[in-house]
Amino acid sequence: MLWCYAKDGGYSLKLHHHLHTFDSPFPMKYLTPLLRSALAIALLSLLTPSISQAQMREWTSSDGRKLQAEFVGTAGAGATASVKLKLENGNIINYPIAKLSEDDRIFVKSSLPNDTAALAAEIDKLVLARMKEAYYGLRKDLAELPQNSTLTNAEKAKRKEEIEREMVMCVPNEKTNDSQFMRRVYLDIAGRIPTFDEASKFLGSTSRSKRAELIDELLETDAYAMRMFNYMSDLLRVRDGVAMEGNGLKAISYMEWMKDSLRADKPFDKLVTEMLTAEGTLWDNPASGYLVTDQGMRLCNLSNTFTVFLGTEITCAQCHDHPFEQVKQLDFYRMASFMGEYETRTRLDFNPRAEAQRMSGILERAGKLRPNTTFDIGLSIMLNSNRTNVNDTGNQTVELPHDYKYDNGEPHQQVRPGAYFGDTVNIEKHATPRVAFADWITSPTNPRFTVNLVNRMWKIAFGLGQIEPVDNIPGHLDGQAQNYALLQFLEQMMIDQKYSLKDFFRVIYNTETYQRKAESLSPTLTQIDNGAYHFPGPILRRMSAEQVWDSMVTLTTAHPERMQRRGAEAYKELMNMDYTTMTTAEQIEEFKMKHRTIGQVSDGEGGMMGSGGMGMMGRNNMVGRVGGQQMVRASELDVPMPANHFLRIFGQSDKILIENATTVGSTPQVMTLLNGSITNAALTSKDAYLIKEIAYGEGKKGDKIEKIFLSVLGRMPYPAEKRAAASGLRARNDRDIQRSDAEAEVAAIGDVIWALVNTREFLFVQ
Repeated sequence: MLWCYAKDGGYSLKLHHHLHTFDSPFPMKYLTPLLRSALAIALLSLLTPSISQAQMREWTSSDGRKLQAEFVGTAGAGATASVKLKLENGNIINYPIAKLSEDDRIFVKSSLPNDTAALAAEIDKLVLARMKEAYYGLRKDLAELPQNSTLTNAEKAKRKEEIEREMVMCVPNEKTNDSQFMRRVYLDIAGRIPTFDEASKFLGSTSRSKRAELIDELLETDAYAMRMFNYMSDLLRVRDGVAMEGNGLKAISYMEWMKDSLRADKPFDKLVTEMLTAEGTLWDNPASGYLVTDQGMRLCNLSNTFTVFLGTEITCAQCHDHPFEQVKQLDFYRMASFMGEYETRTRLDFNPRAEAQRMSGILERAGKLRPNTTFDIGLSIMLNSNRTNVNDTGNQTVELPHDYKYDNGEPHQQVRPGAYFGDTVNIEKHATPRVAFADWITSPTNPRFTVNLVNRMWKIAFGLGQIEPVDNIPGHLDGQAQNYALLQFLEQMMIDQKYSLKDFFRVIYNTETYQRKAESLSPTLTQIDNGAYHFPGPILRRMSAEQVWDSMVTLTTAHPERMQRRGAEAYKELMNMDYTTMTTAEQIEEFKMKHRTIGQVSDGEGGMMGSGGMGMMGRNNMVGRVGGQQMVRASELDVPMPANHFLRIFGQSDKILIENATTVGSTPQVMTLLNGSITNAALTSKDAYLIKEIAYGEGKKGDKIEKIFLSVLGRMPYPAEKRAAASGLRARNDRDIQRSDAEAEVAAIGDVIWALVNTREFLFVQ
């Protein structure tokens, strides 16, 4: 039963379903979204499917207790779901499904909601329940504040302001309109703004399910793989140099493997397992790139593995017992011992120095070396890459440090593998210790692996994790997580979805919680630390460097995803060749040229360019270049770009530290937008895609203004904006008496595009 009534000058909403009552005196302006959310919850409870209802059977709990009862349905979903059992006396009880025997859980599982809409509605229900709880708690605190004798009047006034602010943020925001949703979901899934054609198609659709359809469509695009690669390259420190020490290895194989895995939606637990257990060379087994990244720094790799895949910072324990976590120095070395048999530079059947010396002699005799030079250092670096080969030696090399000072071990004592939390690991059941380690890391029973994953993926969608910081998950989540019931639900949902990131995002982006307007009140550090931001909507946040750049690419190129880096197969062929067959200077020079050009960008039509702007090849058209600038998606450029590039100025990670990207504003960013070559040459070039479409396309001047706004901001202009833009076009045309009409038109359109790109509305994800 659902109704509302006037109360104390406001409105109150009640939803009666069994014993649950929602009674909230929220301001009238929030009534519509509350009604919508409450109605969704009511419909969910009425439409929850069930199997074999009214069937008397014997039920068994996980600890062996028996009960005769009829199955009459389920309530909730995921980890918090319960089964409704009708006893012989007619009473109905709710019993947690998680506490049933395995056979009974299997019996009930098909009755639980598992379609996208039902799972999304359950998430909305859990978010609203936590919001309601927080709201009433704050209202109680506000009522008791005047009687608090421990605070001064000034402190009371400050606390009153804080409570009232948090209460406003405990009210769900209104739903986004189609333009707002479209732009947000393109940025979050595709990593860029929509093109004019894409925006027109979505906004013109009359389908009632067009939002869900758009989500499904975007998740299956190359744009999704590119966007997620940008995220993963920051998280995993994927970079062109691969190894921290810079040993000449090219990362193209690792990068292509990662993009292909994301595109194919490889289960995340499998992705992690492949990286932790990889053997062989980087070009034969690209997953080995994860271990090669920390080549020669095995203990650092362990710390990074815990941070990235378990959301736990244990670096301190490398030198001493951790002061804040329940991990001792011995625990650290026992964990490191799982990876103590692998090496990354043990290939002994090839001497790159000797081979480089032989080839250098051939080049010197042919006059191909610089004057007074007898050795080609660059060639030596290329050949030296062949020594990198991840493999297990069978020899355990991890021992306690020389200055170990605790009484549970001795300096230089060899350490056997062991996990300090979670399930006990039986190494004998696995091929190698690191296979056992990977199995332990990715197990659904690991108390942190799945929680860490859903926490990080939630942050992608909402701008803030359920637990912050995301790399410091506490040992006990209850009371630490912002919404423990929701976190449990998300964890179980990820397990049920077999670690499919696409399926997880499909549910998240279909929730009303995600589709509400962004919260313009920024959560305070106190709220974040206390888990007191309850997601009335995603937080208002600035685009990442890659989102800004890729949106610029969208405005300048007709097909943003067409140009992609390729070269993994060529690199594999090059590195596996028999070098002794190169006996002439021409063969060696050809080899060097091929090595230098590995990782080129292709437009799919034969046009090629060197990555990172290293020169052009192929057709006369300079593929990917507009206004003298290389406009290719960030995932297809050098990773990272040079320090003076647009991407780095706007906060692209250097890929040295985990999640080292930033969205903090700066003066150089402002100057880059106002005066930089991207906004003043590429965006406003007569060759830019949007300029050509508007200047030489069909439609009147008013239509052109609407096309600019829809392309740049994802919405139609307001009347005042349209008048101002039209005035600007006329004024520019009147001034440019020295130019042809076409040139003046291009310049005028470029001015409007420039102005919109320099607005805060363009830079923020609303």
